Amino acid sequence: MSVFIQSIVKRSAVVALVAALAFTGVAPAARAQTADAAAIAALQAQIAVLIAQIATLQGGASASMTFTRDLTIGSTGADVTSLQQWLIARGYSIPAGATGYFGTQTQAAVAAYQRASGIAPPAGYFGPITRARVNATVVVTPPTTPPSDNDDDDLRGGAGSIDSYELLSGLNNEEVGEGEEDVEVAGLEIEVDDGSDIEITAVRLTFNEGTANRDFDRYADEVSLWLDGEEVARVDADKFDDDNNWSSNVSLDSGAIIRRGDTGELTVAITGISNLDSNDEGETWTVDFEQIRFRDADGAIISENPSTGTRTFSFEEFASAAGVGIKISDGDEDINDSRVITVDEDDDTDNVEIFSFMMEIEGNSDITLDSLPVAFTVTGTAADLEDAVSEVVLYMDGDEVGSENTTNGVNTVVFNDLDLELEAGEEYEFVVLVTINDLSASLAEGDTIEATIGETETDSADFDAEDESGDDVSDADITGSATGGAHSLSAIGIEVAFVSASQSISNTADTAGEGDQGSFTITFDVAAGDDDIRLDRSCEEDNGVNAAGQGIEYTVSNNGSNTTLCSLSSSSSDSEDTANTFEVDSGKTRRFSLNVVATASADHFAQVEMTSINWGTATDDTNANYYTFNLDEFQTGVLFLNYI
Repeated sequence: MSVFIQSIVKRSAVVALVAALAFTGVAPAARAQTADAAAIAALQAQIAVLIAQIATLQGGASASMTFTRDLTIGSTGADVTSLQQWLIARGYSIPAGATGYFGTQTQAAVAAYQRASGIAPPAGYFGPITRARVNATVVVTPPTTPPSDNDDDDLRGGAGSIDSYELLSGLNNEEVGEGEEDVEVAGLEIEVDDGSDIEITAVRLTFNEGTANRDFDRYADEVSLWLDGEEVARVDADKFDDDNNWSSNVSLDSGAIIRRGDTGELTVAITGISNLDSNDEGETWTVDFEQIRFRDADGAIISENPSTGTRTFSFEEFASAAGVGIKISDGDEDINDSRVITVDEDDDTDNVEIFSFMMEIEGNSDITLDSLPVAFTVTGTAADLEDAVSEVVLYMDGDEVGSENTTNGVNTVVFNDLDLELEAGEEYEFVVLVTINDLSASLAEGDTIEATIGETETDSADFDAEDESGDDVSDADITGSATGGAHSLSAIGIEVAFVSASQSISNTADTAGEGDQGSFTITFDVAAGDDDIRLDRSCEEDNGVNAAGQGIEYTVSNNGSNTTLCSLSSSSSDSEDTANTFEVDSGKTRRFSLNVVATASADHFAQVEMTSINWGTATDDTNANYYTFNLDEFQTGVLFLNYI
């Protein structure tokens, strides 16, 4: 708009404003009383528009809160919030604040404003007359945004320089793997003085052969530069050739800024070619930051040699550079420890956990596991795995990932087509579950089954794992093994749980030829399966041979010389107990205690450990089942028994 037109609009607006004011506020009372109310409202609205125009032409602007609709009880929206803010700013009370809802508090505040402004009736209705009056005051100067000195592309300060360059200590003798991307091989720590921000605009890099004897691009695909973790440049490796002595100036993207007084880290990274010649594996190069070019806030362009020396790096087969490795170890001992597995005489037993192992992915490469063999050993009537088990299922971290049926004569199950993505640095738990056949001619009471994964399985062609480059993980990079216990299969099995153990000196030697007596107690629970079972109630020191009628067997370790007495007791009684056995009813649990008294005949330490529990269904001493699983913790503490 020209100055001439602006002047006309200003004068017109002022004239109209004066005329309107004269009509509404200066005319005699009698004349005002006879004026048409609608005409007055229209003039007041025009006044608001004219005032806004004047303010705009004088450098102001209408506020975004200019009101355009009637508001009353129940109204909501941004204009309600603006009205509430306007009223509160002028001292009219709205206890709830600017909520955006026109309620009774807002109605009362509008009514108070109407009374103070002579608007009748002061009903609290925000209609045309009140809206025009308020709009006439809602004219603000638009906020101006001062230029920010924090713009990422702006440099603050005046003349500036770099105080120091230092090679990053954490980057040296790095290995760039075949096909590995953006491997940092060297870096500079750049400290900027307090005078100015600086922007790095270019870096001259020189790569020199160490043991390498071929062009740089026969090893590297790309070279990239990074400032504080952000990529600022990327070029093809063929820019560094023997014609320019393996040197090249690399221009950086705009915005590679280090603020005044700060320290930045500039690193160079290499992406290896995907088909490194085997003869080039292990070959070394050095990299030198020969020149850094930067500008300061005054616009001065400065180039200087950091003079920090070089860093050496090598090119390797991907697996070697990434430290690719798989480590296998035992998993959950509650699954692996040998135990009696209760099976059915007539029906298959599903989803029995028999083996747990861990797989840790070492190095910097993810692994794709596609097939995994697990070996099984069965003993007893069953000739092979198929006689004992019909299906084997593999879980990883709680999710089913594979399922295979057993095959006649084959004791190794291979889980195929797994396609499992295992992340570098993570550890995964695998659990093997089986469906056990019913007891039959090919599977009998007392048969055992165990599973394992070790070098034989991981060295076989059935083990298929690849690193990120698509290469097979080599046998040498797979370590460790895991083996589950030999689980016994029984239709009338028992479960035994350790409860407590205690020890004390029960009788102290005080005369020559006497020895201390140590009292040892091991308390445990026995749970019966689907049938009533019996425990032989005798006990004796373990002689290394399990035989019917032995009852509870134990050892006294660190046995210098002593005599022992033992007894087996129960915290409860049963009418079906006999002179030879205790009964545990089907589906019930009964608590027992083994009590051993050891009398020293020489000075020595003594500790009692349970080794076997003789059980079965016979009421006499002919039972020939022996529970020997998970008894490692069934032991007391150590006592020193003195002999005088």
